[in-house]
Amino acid sequence: MEHHFNLSLAHEQAQMRIADAFYRDILKVSSIKRFNSDSKADMLMQKQDVDVIIELNGLFYRVSEKFRDKDYGDLYVEIFSKFPDTYGWLHTGSPNAILYFTPFSVYWITHKSLSEFCLRNFFPLIPSDWISQLFDSHETIMHKKLFFNHQWVDLNLIQAHNNLPDGTSWETIGVAVLFSFFKQHGVKVKKWNLI
Repeated sequence: MEHHFNLSLAHEQAQMRIADAFYRDILKVSSIKRFNSDSKADMLMQKQDVDVIIELNGLFYRVSEKFRDKDYGDLYVEIFSKFPDTYGWLHTGSPNAILYFTPFSVYWITHKSLSEFCLRNFFPLIPSDWISQLFDSHETIMHKKLFFNHQWVDLNLIQAHNNLPDGTSWETIGVAVLFSFFKQHGVKVKKWNLI
């Protein structure tokens, strides 16, 4: 799969309207503050993987938004933003929550529970040669089974090939695993069905 960064960005900007409607109509937030310009302040928030701050029941939440065109029942977590030198958003981000939008569902994932589980327990057990093998193959998806906590876990390693108009390119690599696996290991997830 070739990932065109500018097309992806345009797609995410179109999704913001859907996200804002969810915040207003379903969550009933008091305010929405987006960080989607190229200003220095907004870029600082984006580097912390914070797309928006919402006010909900008098509390402010720093939210990282993720969008998928289909609900596979799994959560994709970025391991490398730019393989092999730049770690992904879970390593470097500082949101309170990840809101994971699919066409018919929205998931609220507590960032702290996800990062603690993945960085301490899950990521260290994913063999680095699997990631190197995916990178070298130039494939998009590689299915693997990992023995974790006395059980076999199905996972998909996913690689996106990113290209900018100036010819710059890089690979983003992450892992997708069923939500039930994360919930079973203490990751806090809440789901809204939109229909």
